[in-house]
Amino acid sequence: MRLRNLAFAGAVLAIFASFVLAQDTPRVINGGVLNGKAVSLPKPAYPAAAKAARVEGAVKVEIVIDEGGNIESAAAINETPEETSPEVADAWAALRSAAEAAAMESKFSPTLLSGQPVKVKGVIVYNFVASSAAAAANAINGGVLNSRASELPKAEYPAAALAVRASGTVVVNVLIDESGNIIQATAVSGHPLLKSSAVDAARKAKFVPTMLNGQPVKVSGMLTYAFVLPDQDQ
Repeated sequence: MRLRNLAFAGAVLAIFASFVLAQDTPRVINGGVLNGKAVSLPKPAYPAAAKAARVEGAVKVEIVIDEGGNIESAAAINETPEETSPEVADAWAALRSAAEAAAMESKFSPTLLSGQPVKVKGVIVYNFVASSAAAAANAINGGVLNSRASELPKAEYPAAALAVRASGTVVVNVLIDESGNIIQATAVSGHPLLKSSAVDAARKAKFVPTMLNGQPVKVSGMLTYAFVLPDQDQ
């Protein structure tokens, strides 16, 4: 009987210890793409090796944000494109390192869950454009491009903007490459609390390639996003 009681007490202690450990283990929630949620998001330096090789594209960095809103870890998750030269492979490695360094310097507001700060795991996306100014200069002007998009994701209404009842239209200047992808997006007007969400949505837009004399060309233009408060949306 005594042995049975000791065994029972041991099992209870083990369950209690597991419960305490579970309570002490920080929770990590998935935040998805976090660019628009940053308080501070420094731009990465464009490595000279990547510029010289004219290597450009998006680098995704997986981050973990601690309970204080600071970056705990940052790791680029892009793989080097197949069948590339050693020079291009080194350029991509430099882009990933630059993106990781920039991500480590970013800042976020603490995320609360049931009143308690929690860790957040997500992704920051950095777009490296080797010659954005020259590309924009050589692009044709398409004006307002909303109706020409093959995919035009809707911009999310930021909670901070809803809280202060911010609304209105945000205009985003975009540059579309020869394949119909957005390679540059900059908000040029609209409420400050709405701009990041509009830019995030614009970067995900897709277009059918524009042809000029039988050749695909870059296109510059604008995407507009109207933010209407829920009680005003009839």
